[in-house]
Amino acid sequence: MEPIKDFSSFLNERVIQIPDKQGKIIVLLGPPGAGKGTLAEKLVKRNGFQHLSTGEMIRKSDDKELKDLISKGKFVPDKIMIKLLKEKLGTMDFEKGLILDGFPRTLDQAHKLDSILGKMGVGLSSAVYLNISSDTAKDRLAKRAEEQDREDDKDAETIKQRFKEFKEKTVPIIDFYKRSRKLKDIKSGVPAEEVYTRVVKSLGLKAGKDEE
Repeated sequence: MEPIKDFSSFLNERVIQIPDKQGKIIVLLGPPGAGKGTLAEKLVKRNGFQHLSTGEMIRKSDDKELKDLISKGKFVPDKIMIKLLKEKLGTMDFEKGLILDGFPRTLDQAHKLDSILGKMGVGLSSAVYLNISSDTAKDRLAKRAEEQDREDDKDAETIKQRFKEFKEKTVPIIDFYKRSRKLKDIKSGVPAEEVYTRVVKSLGLKAGKDEE
């Protein structure tokens, strides 16, 4: 490794890359229908968080291959997901706090997220796991399919695949964050307002108010 010729210049470069302040950076975990999107909306509206939903990013994408994967309940390859994530993270104001919804979905992605955030001079605060029974979650998906006309909520085989992917690939992340003492296990088979209250208390936030 070559010595650094101008050490003060190196230090200044590092300082520029590290945010002056960091709000809470939170990962939302839970099976399909757990209420991650609803919770994120409340935290954005009431507590000023920024929300980065990889699922929403993909649904709004013009990439047909990505949309085909989602419609079949499959995960997007890590290489593509990480590229999208890095681009979006580069536009975030970390002082305001950030909610990550839809990433990580595998243990490898969880490690990569730690690395990406570390290089940006920030770190993950908590992982909020919305713990809900599969039956309740599936009932919610059926209702959401009817109300929002979402294609990925309509097909029974697609829903089955999404739950299978969650069990096999995402559940290990829950154990990972539990071991690192970042996990907040929130019972979520209750009304959305009660889930919000539980999360706010668990994260040590002040309850916000709805905007009229």
